[in-house]
Amino acid sequence: MISPLEYQDYQTFLKDLFASKVAHRNLSLRSFARIAGISHSYLSRVMNSQKTLSIGAASKISQILDMSPEEEAHLMRLVARDQLHESSRSGQQLRARILKVQRNTKSVISQDSFKAVAEWHHFAILALLNTKDFKGTGKWIGERLGIPHEIAKESFHRLIKLGFIVKENGKYAVMNDGDIQTPHDIPSQAVRENHRQQNYLAGLALSAQPTEEIEFQNASIPILRADIPKAKKRLRLFMDQFIRDIEKNPGEEVYQINLQFFSLTKNPTKGLL
Repeated sequence: MISPLEYQDYQTFLKDLFASKVAHRNLSLRSFARIAGISHSYLSRVMNSQKTLSIGAASKISQILDMSPEEEAHLMRLVARDQLHESSRSGQQLRARILKVQRNTKSVISQDSFKAVAEWHHFAILALLNTKDFKGTGKWIGERLGIPHEIAKESFHRLIKLGFIVKENGKYAVMNDGDIQTPHDIPSQAVRENHRQQNYLAGLALSAQPTEEIEFQNASIPILRADIPKAKKRLRLFMDQFIRDIEKNPGEEVYQINLQFFSLTKNPTKGLL
C-alpha cells in the first residue's frame, strides 16, 4: 500500500494512490469518492491543487485506507499546513491543529532514553497533564499519585529536560500525548522492570479499589505459533483505538490499562498451585 509518510504534499500522494488503482484494489476515483462520501469532482480538484482537502475528508480517506496512526497524523499535518494559507481559517487555529497532530504521532524512543523514565510514575505524570486541574508542582503531583513530593518534583523536571513535556502559551503540554514507545520486540531490562511495576500496581488495585471502578479480564486461548505476530498486531491496534476513543476530553483521574499476552504452556507456574 502506498503510504503518505513518503510524501511532502497530499496532492502527489493522492495522484499516485489513484494511479495505482488504490494499491491494486481496483478502486476508481469515482468509486473511492462514493465510499468516502465526497464528490469525485471535489476529489479531482483537490488532486489538481484547485481545492484544499478538508480535515474531515482526510479523516474519511485515512479510515478507508486503514492507515496507521502515524500515517493518519502525517496526512493531517500536510492538510493543516496547506490550510494555513486559506483566509477563511485563522492561522492560530490551524497552527494549534498542526501541533496537536504532531503530538498525537507516536514517539518511538531509544532504550537509553526510556531507562531515564522507566519508573511507572513518569508515565502517570504525563497522563496527569491532561487532567482538568493539573498543577506543575511536586506537592500536587505527589499527592495525586501517592509518591514523595521530592520524587514527583524531580521526575517532572526530568520529563521537561528530556523533551517529553513542553510549555505552550504558559501552560505545560505533553509531546505525543504521552504515547511513548520503545521499538517493538527488542529485549530490554528497563521495559521489563516497567511491566513488573505495572503488574504490582494492578495487584494493589485488585485488593484495594472498589469493583465498580476497575475492570480485570483474562482468558486462556489455544493459538497457532504462526498466528502470534498477527495476535500481537491486533492487540497493539486495539490499544491505539482504545486510547484515541477515551482520551478525547481532559480527564479527572489517571487510569492504567495493561494488555498481557503470554504463553501458559511455556511459562513456569511453580508456586501458583
